[in-house]
Formats: sequence, structure tokens, C-alpha cells
Amino acid sequence: MTRPVPPASPAPLPPPVPSASRPVPSASPLRARLALALGLGLGLVAPRTAVAWDPATTHIGMVDRAVLESALHLRWMAGSELQRGLFSPLRVDPARLSPGERRFLGAALKQAPSGAGVLPLGGPGACPGPKAPPATQLFCVDGDLWEMPALHWLQFGVIAELVPSARAVHHFVDRDDPQSPRFADPQLHPLLLRSRQFRHNGAPLAGYITGSSFAGTGPSAIAWLDDGADPLAPPRTFAHLELASTHPDPRARDHHLAMALIGLGALLHVLQDMSVPAHARGDVTAFFTPLSDVPGDRGLLFTELARLSFGRHALPGRQAAEAIAEGRGVALASGLRQHFLGDATYEGLAVFTGRRFLSEHSVPAPRFLEPEQSPAEAAALLLAEADLDPLEITGATLSPWPATRGYIKTVTGRPLAAFDTDDLGRVRTFIDEAVYREQFSQLAPRAVAATRSLIDWMWPSWPELVYDAGAGTLDLAVAADLKDPELLVFTQTAEGERTITAKVRLRPGIRNRVSALPKLQEDQRSVVVLRARRSSGEPLILEQVLGAASKTFPVVPPPYVAPVRPPPLPEAESESEPEPDASVIAPVEAETTLAPEPSAAEPLSPLTRPKRRLMSPQPTEPAPPASEPAAAPPKP
Repeated sequence: MTRPVPPASPAPLPPPVPSASRPVPSASPLRARLALALGLGLGLVAPRTAVAWDPATTHIGMVDRAVLESALHLRWMAGSELQRGLFSPLRVDPARLSPGERRFLGAALKQAPSGAGVLPLGGPGACPGPKAPPATQLFCVDGDLWEMPALHWLQFGVIAELVPSARAVHHFVDRDDPQSPRFADPQLHPLLLRSRQFRHNGAPLAGYITGSSFAGTGPSAIAWLDDGADPLAPPRTFAHLELASTHPDPRARDHHLAMALIGLGALLHVLQDMSVPAHARGDVTAFFTPLSDVPGDRGLLFTELARLSFGRHALPGRQAAEAIAEGRGVALASGLRQHFLGDATYEGLAVFTGRRFLSEHSVPAPRFLEPEQSPAEAAALLLAEADLDPLEITGATLSPWPATRGYIKTVTGRPLAAFDTDDLGRVRTFIDEAVYREQFSQLAPRAVAATRSLIDWMWPSWPELVYDAGAGTLDLAVAADLKDPELLVFTQTAEGERTITAKVRLRPGIRNRVSALPKLQEDQRSVVVLRARRSSGEPLILEQVLGAASKTFPVVPPPYVAPVRPPPLPEAESESEPEPDASVIAPVEAETTLAPEPSAAEPLSPLTRPKRRLMSPQPTEPAPPASEPAAAPPKP
């Protein structure tokens, strides 16, 4: 796999992970910038909690781009007679929430950053009494209801997934076996982990006292996908999604759709975290790296550098319009788990990240290397136990070598890690800013692509529907891989009330005809809901408003057809010169000289010039500062 060489970066950094054997001065360039940014305007750096991508900037920025590249808005509009889209207002009713949902929603609303734009109007206590001045009604919706556009509920779910931040413990997969339902990181003492979880990440005091809270091992992100007790986990999301189409009351349907979007936002947050090497390699210890001299100010340098470098709207890897059109609506993987772990056609995001990139505390252990060894031999010894894909190790070299510091580079020139030499002469590896930036350029676009794919997978396109209102029939082809498909037929009034009138079993793999659809009054609509199980086991819920007139509903978006580019115009032929008059032609000698054939060095005309294959630019070596990381301080 070809990867570009990282762009030129500022002065290289010392190892970012301090320990007793490898202290790092707080005056390094990156640390100075982080401390300045965190304390700007405050005069004091407040303690931070351990998170991966920053929720209010990087996470939501990925969702923004993925939603624009997806077919979600097109499919909602086509399925609702243009009545529902990403900016349709949805209301959440506190009276319909379970106790667990009410607790997490209330906490998330209190802790959501105002700059993220995901705070709803209304809510309990937002509406004053009837005698209050009209100006105080500004933020009142209707009773105790909360209201936001659909897209904002999705973004709100991204924020809510990390409230409290102790929820991040199920955002990891096991380094050795990503499919495992549990993961372990035994690098920190269990008592220390429980203490930090309680003091900084919102874990309950009871878990700290009883020793039941996270202490280096716990359920992985793969196990969380089946967690029926978590109000933000996929099982509850699918339950809300079904009620959003089948509940008789339109207000209840809007409520459940908003809750399903919150759950989807939480799911996208967990999926995007799989593009962080520390998450994909079960490296919890990396999240407790001190970011400044302020006690408790801990986090992940990877996250902070991404937040400060790109913010929300400048993420790397933006696609061209034609590439977006080609992928819109097409899911990369066949199921929910497959987006994490991969399938026959897609390398899952967690597997790709964990097997191709190193994190702060999963770098190779220090070891002695002989200067007589070749760069490839030295790299092979260092990476022997790195838990990386063989494709990344094969052909890797140390550059420069022999040297006291440099980079471990893959065969494509991508730096896996930096290295230096300690006082004992051992070669030790670490992650510096040049490696971080290369990771950003590779992983952020892949996270956006996986996010877009999962959104399109949640709401796939209907097959082509042929609706004959006069005959009362509906024709559709049912995919062969659906299990127990059935069509629910509803009659919807002008007020939005739905009444189920038929339930029809469908046969997968063939074209089905549904007959005897109800006759409608002028202000009524027929609504059909396709309910089935996917081949991967997850439920499928699709909704389509048929309307009152016969119509053929096409697939949304239609199959992609590459634009036809016009052929290049041929050069205009030069005007032929008139035949010379034979009477004025000079006498010709007996021997004439033939014109030579054009040589290979002569340029050919555009019509005869062979087409050249476009080649990607050859990778270049990093700028001199990035090729020699600063030596780490001597070990005591």
C-alpha cells in the first residue's frame, strides 16, 4: 500500500511519553504550544480528562463531512414526499424517556460545549408562566420538550457518548485479538487507574471503593455493540429506529427518531475512535500523559495536536466532487461489526489502525543493535514483536543508519516511529510530531469514509418500487440476503396518525407483489415499512410514503455512472499549398535526395504521440529536521 511521506514539520520532538526511565522536559515545542493553547485567556490551565479525538472539534468535524458525502438527506427526502431531511426539527419529550436516558441526557446537556452548536431549545423549566413578559418566551418550545434539527441530534450523540469521560473505557479493542470481547492494558497499577478514573473521568466513587471500576481490563468496543443495558448502545438505537416508523403518534415517532440519532452519534464516536492507534491497540496508558505542569492535566498528545492543527473544518484528506459522487450511498462493509473488524472486501477500521500504526506505549522495547547491521536488519530486529501487519514490517529500514537518532520507515517511506539512543547504547523508539502528522494524513480520511459508510448502511436505499394506486398494488424486488422480510402497510391521516392495515410476508431473492392496498381518502397517505434482519444479524427498518397517485420510486441515489469526457479535439490541418507550375520548375538532377525518416528524438504530433500513464509523484525524503529527531534526555 503506497503512502505519502509526511510533510515537513517543525523541529522534531523528544519522546512524548514520560516515565521514570525517560523524563521529558516540559519545554518541548509541542508541550509549549499545548500549554499556551490550553491556558490562553484563562491564566490557568484547568485539568483535562482523558479523551481520544476531541468531541467538539475533530469528532463533529468528521461527522459534518461524512453527512455531506452520504445519501442520508436524499433518501429521507425521497421517502417522505420532501417532508423530512437533515434539518427537519425533531422534539424529545422528557416524559417518554427511561430513567437511564433521562440521566445521561440531562448530564450531556449540562456538559455539552456551547461552541459545538448542539444545545437544544426548550426543556424542563424553559417555559415561564403565562404572566411572564413575551421576551422570556424566546427559548420556550412546548411544555418541557427539547427541540433541535435532526442533524444536531446526531452531533449531540457524539458529545453525549463521552459524558462522563469514564465511558471511554469501552472505546478500545484488544491489540492481539481485535475480535475479543475484552481487552487489557496492564501497564498502570490497577489502584492508580481506579483513582484517576474517579478523580478526573467521572467514574463513581463506589467503583473506586469496591475495586469494581476499570483497572486496566474491561469490555471492548466489540462487546459494547451488543450491550442492551447502555441507553446509547446499538440495541437501544435499533429499538428507537423501529418505533420512529411504526408508532401511531407522530410526536412519538419524532421523539424516537431523535433518540435513534443520538444513539447513532454515540456509535459513530466509538467507530471514529478506532482510527486512533492508542484505541485500536488497547493502549490506555497513553491517555494519562501529562499535557502540562498542572496536576491532573492529562490526555493524549495525538488528540491535542490534531485539535490545534485542524480544528473542526480543516481535516486532511478532503475528496474531489467526482469521488464523493462515486461513493455516495455505497456501504463499504456488510454489517455493523464489519465496519470495525472488516469483511471479505473491506479492512475494518480497528484492524487497519491497530495493525499498521504504533501508539505511544505500544512501540517496540529498547534493544541493542550493532552498527554493522544493515538498515533493514536493524529495523527487522526492532519490529520483531511490534504486533504489526507483515506488509508494514517487510522492507522497513532505519533511516539514517548507523546513527544515534532517526526514523523507522516502511518500504514506502512512511515513518512508523522515531528512534534515539540512550546512555546504555540501546535503541529506543517513540512517537514524535512528524509521525503524528503522518498518522493524521492517513487515518482521518479513513475515519470519515467509515463514518459515511455506516450512515449509508443504517439507511440503505429501497429497491425500485412500482406503485399502482388504482389497482392497489406495490411491486418490489427483495434482496436475497434478507432474513424474514415483511412489509407493514400503514394508513396515515393528515395529522400524521398512523394505523396499521396489513402485514405481508415477503419472499427474499425474487420480485414480490403486494396487493389489496387500502383505498385512501383525499387527505390520507399509504406508508409502507420494510422490516427484516440483515445477513450480518442487525435489524433493517426502511420507511416510504407512497402518496395518493401511482408512481415509480427509483433507487436513491441512482447507480453511479462515470461522466463521459469528450475526446481531445484534433489539431487543425494545415492548408495545402498549390501545385507548382511545371513550366517554371527548375531542372532536377538525375539523383534526388530523399527526406529522412523522423528520428525518435523529434517530437510527435498530438495525434501520433503515445499516451503517457499518469504516475504519482515519487516519495521524497522528509525535511532534514524531521529525519533526525531530537535525542531524548539521558536516562538516570
